[in-house]
Formats: sequence, C-alpha cells, structure tokens
Amino acid sequence: MSRLAVEDNRTLSFEFYPGASADPVVVLSHGWGMNARAWDDVLARLCDAGSSVLVYDHRACGQSDKDFRDVSIDALGSDVVALCDHLSLASVVLSGWSLGGAVVVDAASKLGSRLKGLVLTGGATPRYTQADGFPHGGTAADVASTVAALRADRLSFLHGLYFQGVFVAPVGEIVKQHAFELALQAGPAADASLGALAHIDQRDIMSRLDVPALVITGDQDGVVPPGIAEFAAKLLPQGKLAVMTGCGHAPFIEDRTTYWNLLHGFLKEIAG
Repeated sequence: MSRLAVEDNRTLSFEFYPGASADPVVVLSHGWGMNARAWDDVLARLCDAGSSVLVYDHRACGQSDKDFRDVSIDALGSDVVALCDHLSLASVVLSGWSLGGAVVVDAASKLGSRLKGLVLTGGATPRYTQADGFPHGGTAADVASTVAALRADRLSFLHGLYFQGVFVAPVGEIVKQHAFELALQAGPAADASLGALAHIDQRDIMSRLDVPALVITGDQDGVVPPGIAEFAAKLLPQGKLAVMTGCGHAPFIEDRTTYWNLLHGFLKEIAG
C-alpha cells in the first residue's frame, strides 16, 4: 500500500501492480463507500494476465484519510488524474463501478490522449436521476432521502444494501458480509459523494469520449437501472453494451467468469 497527498496533508491509499505487458494500465475505481478490496477477484485475474493495474481507495473510503473536505465527483475524478501523474502513466484504461463510473468519466475528460479505453460497470453515469431528455433513474429527492436514511441509521442502511439490495445472483452470506464490512470502513464524509449524484450530469462529457468503451450492466440491477447503461452505451461514440443475465448491481462478483471474459476480451481488442 502506498499513499499520495491530494488535499493539504490528506492522502489516498493506492496499490500499483506493474505487469509484464506494455498494454495500457487498467485503473479500477470502486463504488460508493467501498474500497479497493471490492476489486480483488478482478485484480488477481488482471495481474495473472500480465496487465499493469492501479487500484485505490476514494477519499474517505477504505484506507484513505477520512477527513477530506471536498468529496465531489470533480475532486474524485481529479484524484485519478493525480495518481496517473504520480506514477507517470502514459496510457490507461479507466474502469469504474457504480459511483466509480461517474468518477472515471470525470477523470477521462481530464486525461487527454492518455485515455485509451473506458469500462463502466453499473455506472451511475451520465446521470443518476431523471432530467429533460433523460427518463432513467429516480429523482433528486430520492437521492436526498437515501442520504438521510444513511445518516439516520448507518449500520442498518448498509446492512440492508449489501444483504438485500446489491446482489441478485446467489453469492452466499460470506460475500455479502465481506461487502458489508468493506462499506463500514468508509467515513461519514463519503456520504456527500453519494449526494452529489442527485445533480451530476455528464452527458456532454460522455458524448466527447471517443475511445473504445464497454458498458456492462446486470439485467436486474436495482441500484443503477439498466436503462442508464443503455443510454450511456448509445451516447459514447464507441460504446458497446453488455447485459449480464441474472445479475444485479455487482456482476463482477455475481458472475465472475462471464464478467472476466467480457473485460479480458475488451482489453485484448484495445491492445490489438
């Protein structure tokens, strides 16, 4: 584990695994309140395949410092760029899950020619709430109510989310407990990142990301509706949609083999 200061003396926790391949580095950005450990199965497979991988904890999550003042999507996206700068990464594929999807789209808009590809898994982007020309998702009031419920009873909210809400395919109680425990590592400051999804609108950014893009959704995702992924895949100039049958909001955990085949195939296409 390494650390990088990005706001005064506050630091991010990150891990960089150099691979044998000269292909673009895969950057993994987790969902709201999670941390790098959520990606462990994907991380191991990427390393075994020879890929270089960067995985990290968002502000106020996991092993990163908890007292960040700015936890906006803009700040989280800029952190990805700062990590790439710190490691002198000249070629990257950004992969984001859930809120991490919005984070990597923001980062993608700032990386310029270093961006070689984009992967969104249950990504809460280009919007999470309904707006003119975007009938998908809930409302800003729904997001505010969710954050209020979280603030009122954090333990019960997170237990319900990971034992009842995220997974649709049978993953077992151990997996649910592990995800719940990862979520408990996030500090209360991270809640504002979730709240930011009420109004974030990345449609203009997304329409200009002219790189290979893979958009993956579970057909039974109850956290980020599949319609959002379908919209994103059409909006991205080189977007490709993959719908994973029988999966909810964490298809990379619910159906590891299918997810890996999709991701690995996409990375091979980029590498040529």
